Amino acid sequence: MAVASRMHRFKALQDVLSALVVDEDDVAGAVQDIQREAPRELEATRAPCSRQVMASEVALASLSVLLPDSVIQQALGLVDSKSIHLVTSQMGRKAFEVRGQKASHFVLAKGLYCSCPYFGRRVIEAGELCCKHWLAVQVAQRCGTGIGSTEHLQEDEFLDWTRQRMLGCAE
Repeated sequence: MAVASRMHRFKALQDVLSALVVDEDDVAGAVQDIQREAPRELEATRAPCSRQVMASEVALASLSVLLPDSVIQQALGLVDSKSIHLVTSQMGRKAFEVRGQKASHFVLAKGLYCSCPYFGRRVIEAGELCCKHWLAVQVAQRCGTGIGSTEHLQEDEFLDWTRQRMLGCAE
């Protein structure tokens, strides 16, 4: 039963992250829905803002239901500080390295993997949905911001780079 619940929560997380994609048509529809449902008093007190900002507010509120606030805030801090390094291969494979204050962590965004200790303890063992590094990569990819550097490697170089980080022996 716990596995099914976690799978449903992760699917919800993916749905919320998908909503972060900045597509004007999708954002316009979501904003119209929100405006129809929002109380008039709230609208009167709110300063005018773009459709993207409103959609982001809704997505962030949705994230807070699924994840600890500390994970969300720290992930957004990593995005804001452009601490994400994207490495691509000739075949279009992607891997990420997220630089923290003390260490860098290897992240596979297509799957669910991060080399940080939190991921091992809280995600794999305790059932949390993700760590701040994985979330930061997801947000950066969908919002088109936060990736501070990129590197394109030959396929064999990419495999060596990822192998080193998976085994914990990065230079």
